[in-house]
Amino acid sequence: MKSSIILKSLFLFFLCFTCFELTFYVKHFMPIKKMTILNIKKHILPAVNNRALLNAISNASFFKVDTKEATENCKGENDEERLRVFRELLRDIVHGSLQSVRLSPEDIPNTVHFTWCGSKKFRFADSIGFLSFVRLLRPVKIIFHYNELPKFSLYDMWFQELRQSLPQLVLRHTNKQLRCGTIDSLNFALEQLAASVGGGIYFGERAALTYIPESWKQLDQLTYMVAGSVSSEQMIVYSKFGLINKTSTFEMYREEILNKTYHCVNLEQFNKQMEQYSQVPQFDKYIISPCLVLPEKIYPENIINVSSPFAEVARTFFYGTPRLMGAKQSQDPNDVIPAISHYISLAKDNKSVEWTFSHYMSILSALYVGGFQRVYVHGDQVPVGEWWRRLQTENVTFVFIENIETVYQQKVRVLAHQSDILRSLILMKYGGAYQDRDVIWGNPVSEEIRKYPTLMSYDWPDYGEWPRAINMGVLMSRAKSPFLYTFLDTFWLEKDADWGYNGILMPYKVFEMNPESVYIYEQLQIICYINICHPTWHPDYIRPYSDSEKPTGNFSLNEPLAYHFTYPKPDPSLVSFDTIRNGTNIAAQIAQRTIKAVEKAGKFYLLK
Repeated sequence: MKSSIILKSLFLFFLCFTCFELTFYVKHFMPIKKMTILNIKKHILPAVNNRALLNAISNASFFKVDTKEATENCKGENDEERLRVFRELLRDIVHGSLQSVRLSPEDIPNTVHFTWCGSKKFRFADSIGFLSFVRLLRPVKIIFHYNELPKFSLYDMWFQELRQSLPQLVLRHTNKQLRCGTIDSLNFALEQLAASVGGGIYFGERAALTYIPESWKQLDQLTYMVAGSVSSEQMIVYSKFGLINKTSTFEMYREEILNKTYHCVNLEQFNKQMEQYSQVPQFDKYIISPCLVLPEKIYPENIINVSSPFAEVARTFFYGTPRLMGAKQSQDPNDVIPAISHYISLAKDNKSVEWTFSHYMSILSALYVGGFQRVYVHGDQVPVGEWWRRLQTENVTFVFIENIETVYQQKVRVLAHQSDILRSLILMKYGGAYQDRDVIWGNPVSEEIRKYPTLMSYDWPDYGEWPRAINMGVLMSRAKSPFLYTFLDTFWLEKDADWGYNGILMPYKVFEMNPESVYIYEQLQIICYINICHPTWHPDYIRPYSDSEKPTGNFSLNEPLAYHFTYPKPDPSLVSFDTIRNGTNIAAQIAQRTIKAVEKAGKFYLLK
């Protein structure tokens, strides 16, 4: 019985091998050894010292592994169903100064109504307004009334977040047409309040509750709206009871509520009120309006690290904290990003990977300019060629990894997405810097920079509705990075048909949702496309691809740490030592720094 169990265990152990000729890869600077079954016995099994085990292995049959096994398809019917954007919204404590009133169960209605008009996207401003009522009122039920649900958007996924994160959220369809810019929403909301014995609170789109007034404990009904407005989207209606007096009519009920009307304020008015009347903030001042109408176009970057009364309140509602947000540097000298560098080299169509001259220069720049102590090249095949052979005397190690097949049971066919996943898993395990092979380090990486948990930089092209994008061609991180963990979670929606969605756009979304997990260091890299380098630390750096060849603003070569030459590949100046020495463009100038650094180290043989 025991021998049977041992045999089964060994069978599973060897299942990954495809034939009798098994290849084990070691560090690149050692000869690649092929080991047969006899060698396996010789080198691995003597420690076991079990004759029956040796005989069992000799009689084992090996077969080729079928890599086309069926995988469970975890995809929903569409992108919206496959998104996973849950966030803790109920556990967070609201800023104490916002809770100016201690509420008893009978003080405030427990039901909140929200109406959605027209056919449009649910934007960030809508989310802040919605969350203001969630955070402050803690309602037992939130009813989202709609004729048509918000349009799905890969950027504006705020509504999907609410659906996945709020257990008390009820989506209630109505056949009534709720037209934007009219009083349709108000009439509809008042009908809902009138129909409820316990009344409720109605708020419209982009209307935020900034605090709970003391008067709400004494008054039964009141309304907040924009002065002179003829529409009912941006307003708040409060009523402690419905139409319970059968001798009354709906018209009388509506008139009674609207007779007690106060003004909502816009962002500028709110900031002015707060600066004038608060020691940030004293919300018991009756002059401060509890109803704030938010601007339509606002993004998380407008509140993350901005000092203003509105930004503080908005952070409280969206992130659950009023403090300025951003990644912090570690004060522990042992808790820094390790000075090691990682590359990924995947074989395409099972062809050998040729390590080119430009790739060679990239590794030399990492070692002699960037200051990394060791470079690891992770791949499914050992690179070949003269330039790879030259690296055998350097602190360069090849590490065998298998390629990515699936992510959350979804097939991953695009090489760029496979690399995105691998680099994240590698950095989560080891920490360090990842860079594409078309990156040349132009300046050293300081220990001060390595104190941040994760570092990234922006991409330069215009990506439509996305306010910004991230280029992960250069990425630095500690091991066990919260940012990378969350980034990998976004692959629940993996889009092979859109190569930029997962690897360029979603990193920015993760930053928006978790701004303390990553430091956006614009000078981490500069991307050079068709001999034009794009400094993303300059204002108005975003431009469409059609303007990619227009000159950008001047910058010092000492500003960016790394230079990422994305097209053409390779840059014409990066094909030989002669083209570097004789070149005058930025690629040549930066590569000349690598040559000088190698010469300074006395490694002249690397430059022959």
